[in-house]
Parts: sequence; structure tokens; C-alpha cells
Amino acid sequence: MRAHYQKFRTDVFALACVILFALQVSAAANEALPQLVEYQLDVSFNGQPAGRIARFADLGDGRFASPASELRELGLKVPAAVPDDELVPLDGFASVSYVYDEAKQTIAIEISDDLREPVAFNARGEQGIVRTKPSDYGALLNYSVFGAVAGEDVVRGIPSSGFSGVNALIDGRILTPHGVFNQTAIVGTTLANQSDFLSLDSSYTFSDPENLVTWTGGDFISGGVGWSRPIRIGGLQARRSFNMRPGLVTTPLPAVSGSAAVPSTVDVFVNGVKSYSQKVGTGPYHIDNIPSITGAGVAQVVTTDAAGRETVQSLSFYTSPQLLLPGLFDFSVEAGAPRSDFGIKSFGYDETLVASATLRAGMSDWLTLEAHAEGGDQLWNAGGGVVARALDLGIVSLAASASTSKKGEGIQLYGSFETKIGPAHLNLRSQHSFENYEDLASITSKGNRLAGFSPGLGTFGFEPPRSVDAATLSFPIEFDGSNVSATFVRYEQDKGDVSNLLSVTYSRPLIANATMYATGFTDLNGGDGTGLYAGVNVPLDDAISLSAGVNTNSVGVSGFVEAAKPLSQEPGSWGWRIRDYEGGDTDRAAVLNHRTTIARLEAGVHQDRSGYRGTAEVEGAIAVLGGAPYLSNRVYDSFAVVDAHNPGVKVQRENTLVGETNEDGKILVPNLSSFQKNKISIDPMDLPLNAEIESTVDYVAPSFRSGVYVEFNVKKAVPSAIVILQTADGKFVAAGSEGRLEGSEEPFVVGYDGQAFIRDLAAVNTIHISTPGQECSTQFTFAPSGDVQPVIGPEICQ
Repeated sequence: MRAHYQKFRTDVFALACVILFALQVSAAANEALPQLVEYQLDVSFNGQPAGRIARFADLGDGRFASPASELRELGLKVPAAVPDDELVPLDGFASVSYVYDEAKQTIAIEISDDLREPVAFNARGEQGIVRTKPSDYGALLNYSVFGAVAGEDVVRGIPSSGFSGVNALIDGRILTPHGVFNQTAIVGTTLANQSDFLSLDSSYTFSDPENLVTWTGGDFISGGVGWSRPIRIGGLQARRSFNMRPGLVTTPLPAVSGSAAVPSTVDVFVNGVKSYSQKVGTGPYHIDNIPSITGAGVAQVVTTDAAGRETVQSLSFYTSPQLLLPGLFDFSVEAGAPRSDFGIKSFGYDETLVASATLRAGMSDWLTLEAHAEGGDQLWNAGGGVVARALDLGIVSLAASASTSKKGEGIQLYGSFETKIGPAHLNLRSQHSFENYEDLASITSKGNRLAGFSPGLGTFGFEPPRSVDAATLSFPIEFDGSNVSATFVRYEQDKGDVSNLLSVTYSRPLIANATMYATGFTDLNGGDGTGLYAGVNVPLDDAISLSAGVNTNSVGVSGFVEAAKPLSQEPGSWGWRIRDYEGGDTDRAAVLNHRTTIARLEAGVHQDRSGYRGTAEVEGAIAVLGGAPYLSNRVYDSFAVVDAHNPGVKVQRENTLVGETNEDGKILVPNLSSFQKNKISIDPMDLPLNAEIESTVDYVAPSFRSGVYVEFNVKKAVPSAIVILQTADGKFVAAGSEGRLEGSEEPFVVGYDGQAFIRDLAAVNTIHISTPGQECSTQFTFAPSGDVQPVIGPEICQ
């Protein structure tokens, strides 16, 4: 035991000696190294001040270094792997020279642009993220009630049939902070055997602005791309919703880069129109998201220095909303049971289950990838495609998909090209299916009493069309301001029937803002599909327009004349329309409509070859929010209930009058834009004189199809009065004199004619005034007088 103890003491002594020796060596080494001297120096690049002071260290022998973080803030390209606190010698950069001025404490750096990071500017500005206000609990019912009375059928000699029924199209919502339940339906007389109730869509929707995703349970239309056919499904869906962030740029926009030798101004012109201006310092710069039109264009970048010297560079570009910015993803995923006989039968669903998924991904400024897959009832269909910018000449889309089903296998090929050649726009599209190609639209529509839903592809039967080839060319005739467009479509159905449709449209401005137009169409295969529609539109005063023209079709030749005044969104507005068709088509009508604060009213009389009829329509909304009901015009998106705490207060949305608050001081404001800032304001002149309000304007961004409560914090003012003050010689107390109410720390200022607004008054008040060269005091009594602002005095201050 004693031997082990002796060994332990020996080991500890040896370890202590080693540590002591190491500390001595380290101290000696530190004494041998030179101590770094730090400076705070004013920096200039290439003879131009950088406007920054940075930290530098003298390494000796005239060599300077700076922390990597400081150099990055100065705009130098420092490798990302270098830690922020690591000293980086300036002579470590290629082609860099510098001069240190000890007397002025400056460092002048000469450096090439390729070693500097460009200063980035966003031409759209900093949009920021709009904070969405969740919906309050409530309910909304949009309604449109339509009734008709039929008259005598002149052609068939049928006497008056009288009242022919009433239909109501309803759109009901239950609002919560966690989503919106929506039900649309037709109530009353319908085309489906006089049904009393026909359900259309039932859905629950939740919007997630943080992740830009909308979740839907119930009825919806599936997602898709230009070469697929969406269908109606009852089930679950998750989809990207870029509209939740209005300031988000999703399409690659033109960008310009350059370098300024001295501080300059950069102006950007797009197709000859100035779209952006920015002051830049010396060195390289980069401007993103330049506002531009869709399609081809030319951007001119004009750099002007302080001496007025200009340099101009041109940049051609082609922008299209079909392209996504790199790193952005657009998607839709859904599954459920297909709707059957929509608009004919309530809650009609197929027994089979289907699913589909769509993905679009931005890979670069010029390339976006697409993918789509769907399946159900022994069908599998999948495909992929690309959307690419072709050398700033246009946009090319190519896609291919394949399917396997009960019928067998098949493929579909798709291609499109859009371009702008000078002032002319050209769009080409071709889609062909081969063998037994099928999709969800074809297998789910078999047996339905209505054809499927196919935006952009026109009407279709149950099977995919064998081919759709289309070409559209439009171009302006610059010397007279007219415009010509022509469209050719070749459509081959699954059974082999072929249509070759050609249409040509011509329009031209005339004097006094009038416009002439003509559209002709024909089926090149013959038949009755040929016609011409031409006319003149003349705008008159007070938004009234007058139209006249001719129409030819298989029925014959008809002439028409029509005068109309559209109904505006402001309550109290009137609109009307008078139309007369004579000839092959006989159609006469007179319609009058009126908008109140709670509904839109319309009445009309119509006559055609089968007789005449009278119609009436009432459209509006009933909402419940905050426990109280409100009547309003139809709410298409979101709405707000505004509480001004006083009746008869005028309320505006985006500076347009909505109406006045009711006896409870509230009003419903319809048609707010979801996820965007909506300006709501009240007129302070309608508030009582003794009312106080922090602000008369509020900005609110509601969620999708929701309702929010907006309260203006209107309070009754504390006792106050205007007191007129005079000095002992009868003159008004000088304007600008400062006063104070005894017992209060809040000062007041005397205005012109000795008038001072004083708050927190009691029955008896003493005030002290500081006038130029002297001070004075006075005492007065005060008694409230309702909503009238009391005026007291003159009171003598002495």
C-alpha cells in the first residue's frame, strides 16, 4: 500500500512539472509574437467613399487584415467557409491594392468588380407578409331569388300560363377561426322534376397562410395541368395557394446587372415606358423583379452619373405565368368519390374511389417541371412535362402521359408554343391520344347525364378527344389602331367526327371613343356552323353606352340595337338595359335594376318568338357576426362588421362609400379581398363633438370567404371646453403661449384670438399662462352641455 502511495505522489509531481513547462513555453511564444494593433478606418473603393467605417488590424510590414464579417458587410466576396471572426488579409485577394493614411485614418482600396458582391435591389420593393386575421364565429347566407310570369306563346298559340315558379340560388357559410363550412344549393322550382331542394357543393375549407396550403373536405374540383382534365370529387384535398401572399412573386421577372464608377441613377424602361428608378453607389449592382408585361419585351437600362453622362444597355426578355421561380412548388393532392349528375341530382357520388396528384416545380428562371398522376376503378394514368423559355423567343410546353385501364393501354402527347413576333402574338397547341388512352374524366363520366368538366379544352364526350390542334394569331394594325385576331381549331372526337373551326375578329377605334367590331366564324367541313356578328359601340355621358349591329346565323339575318347603363357598386345607384333584335331572331327586353344598402333589385320584361314573360330578382346576403344579424348586398369573398359605436356614421371601403352605421353603430362591409390589406375608414365628422377616436382608418386582411369584426375605439371625451383668454388691457393672450390647468400635468397651447382647448375640467378651474415676459392666472367655472362643445369667456388672465 505504501509503495502505491509513493508511486501516486511521483506521477502527480511529474504532471505538474509538464504543465508548468508548457505554460512557460506559451508565455515565451506570446512575448515573441508581435501584438496586433486594431484601427477603425474610413473606407473608400476605387476613389469613391464607401460610407462605412470598418475594423482593421495591422499585421506588420504594411499589411492589413479585417474580420470576414466586416469585409462581407463592405461587399467583398469572402468564401462562405471562412468564419465571421477570422482575420482575412487584404493582400490575399487577387488584384487588390490599398493605401493606409494614418493622419486621416482612412484606407483607400482599389479592387475589381468581380471581387465585390453586387448591391441587390428589388424593383417591387419590400412587400412583406400580410398578417391574416382569422375569421370570427358567425354565419352568412347569400341568396338570389328569381321569379317569372309567362305570357302568351305567339308561335304555338298557347294562352298565358301565368306564374311559372320561383327559384332561389343560395350560398350558405358557417364561419369559424378554424375554417369555413360552405353549402350551395338551388331551392324551389328546378329543371329536375320540380325538386324542392338541389344540393350543389358542400365543403369545409381551412386556409394555412404560413405554409400557403388550403385544405378542403367535401366537394371540390381536382387539380391539374394544361394537358389533364379535372373532375369534381367529394373527398379530401390539399393544394398550394400562392394567393395567400399577394406580395409573393411566383413568375421569373426580368433582372438587370451593371456597375457604376461613381454614384449614379439607374432608370429602367420596359418597351419604352419607364418602370423603375434607383440611386446606386459605386461598384456592381443587381436589380430583380422589374415590372413588365407578359410576353416578349425589351428593357433599356440608362445609368446617369452626377455629371449627366449616360450609358445605355438593352436586354431582351420573355415572361410567362406558366414559369415558376426556382425553388417554388405548386401542388394539388386529392382523393375521394367522383361526383355524378352534378346539377341534376343532390349528393350524387360514384361508389368507386379515385385519387390524383399534381406537382409543378421551378428549377431555374427558364425551366419548370410538371407531373400529374391519377387512378381509380382499375385506371392508372401518369405523365410528366416541361415548360421552358426558348431563348427569350417564347414559351415551349411539352408533355406525355400514359394510361392503363379495363380497355387497355394508351398514351397522350401534348405540345404548345407561344411567342411574340414584333407586335404579333402567336399561340400553337396540339394534343393527341393514341390507342386506348383514358383518364378519370372519361371513366367517371360514363353513365352520367352530363358531360365532364374540361376547362380550356372545350366540350367533350366521355372519351378523351383523339386530337385537338389549335392556332391563334393576333396582331395590331398600328397605322389606324385596329386589331385583328384569327383562331383555327381542329377537333377530332373519339368516334372519328372531325370539326375544323375558323374564326376571325376585327376591332377598330372610332371618333368620340366609339368602337367597331366584327367576328366571323365557320366550320370548314360545311354544315350550319357559319355566322357573322358585327356592330358599333358608342359610349355616352354618365356611363351610358349605345350599341347597334347585325347578326347572321343559321336562323337568318337579325339587326339589333341596345342601350345600357351598368349598375355600380355604390348603394342608391340605378342601372338599366333596353335591347331590340329584329329579323331572324326576334328578341326584345327592358330591364331595370337598383342597388340598395341591403340588396340588388331587378325587374324585366322579355319578348321573343315564343311569347313574352316578366321577371323579377332579388339578390343579397344575411349575415350573423358578433351575435347580431345584418342585411347586405351579396358577399362574394370576405366581409367585415364595422363597429363605430355611434349611429349614422359613414363607412368607406377603399374610399368608396358603403353606407351608414345602424342604430347600434354597426354596419356590414361586403366584398373584402381575402389575404390582402383592405382599407376601411369612417367619417369623423359624423361622430359627436365630445367623442375621441385614436384612428379613423384600419387595414384588415381576412382569410378566405370569412367574416371579421373591425372596431373603431370611439370614446366619449373627458370634460373639455374652448376658453377665450384676454390680458388685463383687453388684448387676446398671444398665440403660442403655454398654459397648464392647476392639478394637471398636461400643458395646453393658446391659439389665435386667445382660444385654448382645455381638457379634464371640473366645476371650478384655475389655469396658469406663461406669456412672453410675464405669467398670469385666471379662474372660471364649467358645466357640461351634452354633445355641444362649450365656449367659455373671454376670461381675464392677470
